[in-house]
Amino acid sequence: MRAKRFQIVPAPSKSLTTTAVIYIRVSSKEQQQEGFSLDAQQKLLMDYANRRNLDIIYTYMDVESAKCPGRAEFNKLVAFLKSQGKLPPAKNPCTTILVEKTDRFYRNVQDLAVMNELGVNVHLVKEGAIITPKSKSHEKFAHGLNVLLAERMVNNLSEETQKGMTEKARQGIWPSSAPIGFQNVEGPNRKRIIQPHPEFASLVKQMFQFYAKGVHSLEDASKEAARIGLVHRRSGNKLTKSSVYDMLTNPIYHGDYYWKGLLYNGTHQPIITKELFDKVQRAMDRRSSCPTGRQTHDFLFQGMLTCSYCGCAVVAEIKKGKYVYYHCTGNRGKCPGKYAREELIDQQFAQSLGQIRIDDDVMKWIVTVMKQSTAEGRKQKEGQLKVLTKTKQLQEDRLEKMYLDKLDGTISEDEYKRLSNKFREELTDIKFRMEECRQEKGESIDSAARLLELAQKASSLYLGQVPGEKRELLNYVYSNSTFGSGELKANFRKPFDMLAESNCEYQRKKATSLAKNDLFDIWRPRDDSNVRPLP
Repeated sequence: MRAKRFQIVPAPSKSLTTTAVIYIRVSSKEQQQEGFSLDAQQKLLMDYANRRNLDIIYTYMDVESAKCPGRAEFNKLVAFLKSQGKLPPAKNPCTTILVEKTDRFYRNVQDLAVMNELGVNVHLVKEGAIITPKSKSHEKFAHGLNVLLAERMVNNLSEETQKGMTEKARQGIWPSSAPIGFQNVEGPNRKRIIQPHPEFASLVKQMFQFYAKGVHSLEDASKEAARIGLVHRRSGNKLTKSSVYDMLTNPIYHGDYYWKGLLYNGTHQPIITKELFDKVQRAMDRRSSCPTGRQTHDFLFQGMLTCSYCGCAVVAEIKKGKYVYYHCTGNRGKCPGKYAREELIDQQFAQSLGQIRIDDDVMKWIVTVMKQSTAEGRKQKEGQLKVLTKTKQLQEDRLEKMYLDKLDGTISEDEYKRLSNKFREELTDIKFRMEECRQEKGESIDSAARLLELAQKASSLYLGQVPGEKRELLNYVYSNSTFGSGELKANFRKPFDMLAESNCEYQRKKATSLAKNDLFDIWRPRDDSNVRPLP
């Protein structure tokens, strides 16, 4: 009998497991909302994968915010799917994506076009739909409509967000992330506002005070910021020269800000005064007017003097490697002025400061008179404040009406911007004057007393200071001084000019009169243009 021959049949090959990836997305505002969080989405999709026997090999997560709206993980997902499309079938390429719903995955029709080109299978779990290259035409059509609706929702959300931010700006609330020195906090009515940062605000103020001296460059300021520990709050990176420039020229630090090209009056607490801000801007203007763009040496009197003969600038240069001489630039022709050593000008400034030193008994009498006038001065301030408050309300009403006219098309957008900036600058000035009026009279007296004390000690203080501090003192006391043929004509700023004039008259009469009361009358206010330094 013939032996049976058995044919060995190979075991059936095990079917390849379907692999898939998950994509989930939230915005930062939705992160904490039930049903929208990353964890909630991931659990929903993982349960779905288990029921369908899908092997999840990776999960892509995007968290969007208003500041960083890009979808980095979505881009990585696209790159991954492109790489899978190049694999042979034996490698079991992944072509399946699990998402919660249409608007969690697509933001516009371009995203849909990318997925169609890749030929992937998209499972829309909450919608109970699966879109594949083999889906019927009506399914693809309905899916396309959903994508268009999702795009419209995104665009509408963006428009509403911009409208909301502009409205916040009109209300005096900074509508974006807090700049250096401020922090975002929750204010009244749960609106996000800014307030001075407890750590960085004082450092920002130091930077303004540092640059206001007028002797430092932006590079110096950048180094100073690093020295005191002022860095970018989020990244911790050091401030570059451009970052320092942006900070020092941003009016938000004294209370105003620009938004979409318009100037707004902020309701936030400022970090510096407008006076300090303006002083920094003047310092920047002086440095930018330097012909070389940067001084290689910070001379003591650079930029403070003009030639008494022709009005040109008096500049400095170093001779023999160590001696500093000043001379006229001669830009308007040959000038008879001669070179002068820095020590000569330094000595004459010290002598000039002696003109504002008043006698101790005069100082005591002035302070007494100022204190007696406190009640009258307060009444005047209150009267001024009432007038300014009324003017402020009229200006705000005008801005509101102009905004409505713009919405109605009565005035153009360009005309609105031009007039709005003009009126808001005026409103800023009104608010600044109102703030001055609100200051206590006692504080004004204290300030005057400190000014008189400075006048008393100015000359001796000057002689004992280093060059940088000398320059700061001179810029505080003098303005537009001239020099020529070895002679300095120092022009005092207000109120030091009135103080010097009154003191000169007092000292002259003191030498010939014994009646002290008559001498004190020199310091009383007068109705003519030569106003004395009393309130």
